[in-house]
Amino acid sequence: MMTNDETEIRRLLERYAMAVAVSGDGIWEYPAIDPEQAFHRNIPVHYSERFPDLLGYHERDFAPVASSWWDAIHPDDLGTSSKAIAEHLMTGKPIYAEYRVFNRQREIRWWQVFGNSMPDADNKGKIRAIGVVRDITALKVAEETARNQLELITRQQKAIRALSTPIIQLWDNIITLPLVGAINSERASEIMDRLLAEVVRLRARYAIMDMTGVDAVDTTTAEQLYRIIRAVALLGGQVRLSGVNPAIAQTMTNLGVDISPFISHRNLQDALQACLRDSDRFVTH
Repeated sequence: MMTNDETEIRRLLERYAMAVAVSGDGIWEYPAIDPEQAFHRNIPVHYSERFPDLLGYHERDFAPVASSWWDAIHPDDLGTSSKAIAEHLMTGKPIYAEYRVFNRQREIRWWQVFGNSMPDADNKGKIRAIGVVRDITALKVAEETARNQLELITRQQKAIRALSTPIIQLWDNIITLPLVGAINSERASEIMDRLLAEVVRLRARYAIMDMTGVDAVDTTTAEQLYRIIRAVALLGGQVRLSGVNPAIAQTMTNLGVDISPFISHRNLQDALQACLRDSDRFVTH
């Protein structure tokens, strides 16, 4: 006949066993050891049945010693495991690590390891450590897939931005940037970055911004154009506009924007011819 305390302990153990089974985690326990033994390969370790199962082993084929666990860890990740244990022994912080392991079929799996230790009540100076291992391979695969998709999207966006701001070299020291559509602050910043980089790379003296494909501008756009012109000038280049339609011309004058830095031509051909003439005059003198 069990006492009430024994009955309660039995129920607690049953609930614990059920929780462990449902979680799918493997349980490990280092019995009483000296802290200095934490990295010894031959110390005994109690593994739950699920622990070796996570690696594809039957319990009888998985020796209850530390080396069975350590040998499964990916060689490149042994430092991660050792660091987690060392930090725990130095700071008392719970053990936590994520690393790769090889299962019996030499397939790579990802494990998440939790653990903690406490002084052993029956052996002064020794500790007991216990924890769980969890297979998080599916989560890591999902993270890698999401990361790859994000990198692909980033590359696609970069390619789209490059296509939306194509810079063409028309002559040895003349480049052109055809603008199409609306120019917001973000796009203007990208235009400036690319234009300045190409002015330096190609040693361009003239940069023609062809606005034939721009229907309208606002104050922000006009100010951005002004900044682009000034930035190119600081690099020793000169920006010229072409294809400005009447609506844009009227808007810019009505906005009260300082248009003195703007050199404008009727179309791209006129701008190119003017740049060639000025370039010849520059070389001659």
